[in-house]
Amino acid sequence: MEVFWFWLMILLLLFAVFAWPAWPYTHDRWVYRRGGGWRYAPSGAAAALVLLLFLLVWFGLLVIALPWATAPVVVD
Repeated sequence: MEVFWFWLMILLLLFAVFAWPAWPYTHDRWVYRRGGGWRYAPSGAAAALVLLLFLLVWFGLLVIALPWATAPVVVD
């Protein structure tokens, strides 16, 4: 499953880069014709999803590590 999430993040990052409105093939297509901030919507959405996945992975690692918990004390 972790391989799936890794490749999903890589593909979303590639989509974020290749969907940037500065690329020549995006000028007269779909959302890029509208101008303004709408041209950045596909790239921004992909980048936001990657950031969300990174944040969730980081929170998951934080919870697994439990740095605030101490080992149980055994009193004999």
